[in-house]
Amino acid sequence: MHSVAATARWTAAARAKESRREDAIFTDPYAERLAGREGATLFARYDNPGVGEFIAIRTRYLDDLIRRGGFGQVVLLAAGMDTRSVRLPWPPGTVLYEVDQPDLLEEKDKRLADLGARHACDRRAVGADLTGDWPAALRAAGWDPSAPTLWVAEGLLFYLPEPAARLLLERVAQAAAPGSVLAGDLLSHQSMISEFSKEGLRRLTEDGCPWLFGTDEPEEFLSGCGWRVTELRMPGEEGASYGRWPWNPPLPREARGFPQNFLFVAARDFVARDFVAAGD
Repeated sequence: MHSVAATARWTAAARAKESRREDAIFTDPYAERLAGREGATLFARYDNPGVGEFIAIRTRYLDDLIRRGGFGQVVLLAAGMDTRSVRLPWPPGTVLYEVDQPDLLEEKDKRLADLGARHACDRRAVGADLTGDWPAALRAAGWDPSAPTLWVAEGLLFYLPEPAARLLLERVAQAAAPGSVLAGDLLSHQSMISEFSKEGLRRLTEDGCPWLFGTDEPEEFLSGCGWRVTELRMPGEEGASYGRWPWNPPLPREARGFPQNFLFVAARDFVARDFVAAGD
């Protein structure tokens, strides 16, 4: 629980830092209180060049996707200290499911209640371990498996070993109805081996929340999990910059020896999904 809560808090601290800017690309008035002193300390500890900027870009990118998505159901996997239920405008009737460790969701709910925050959608907390039977918990909370869903895996996959990340996305694909979409982010393999990442990785590992997985071929990885990539962006590229990325132009994707991140949107691939299911 501690390492999960720690990553949630320092991500909230990154959102708080962005929100304090006069030219903020989003505003999260709750982030600072959710992060607390621990989150601020951890963010300072992990804030290598590009880290805070990427979290800001990722947040805005997924905010925009959620706004334009038009889905009646949205599932946040490992929701952590996410505040979209209280800070984004939602169409009437939207149901937002937040899946994460029960203790972490309860802590967030208490802090948001203390701040007087009100959910702007039908937000439902789903306390479940993503290595367990989370689909059953989701259904018990009212999720309709026959309806298209926007699934969001934000700041999650690189904390899992590759087999666990693959299994999670396969299970999402198997559960997802036609028309469903998966969005999130992936690290490159270069991020795991670059000299520029070494110190940050050491600190994360020392604190019990290491990065465990990255891929230089996100399309291939996602396809193997049952998802066809429809959009892929690297920070700094058009549609994934917002004036935040410190390196302009961004490094080309084929560059080696440098940390890189990918933002993706993917559609449920029935052929790939059926292959996955047949191989179970």
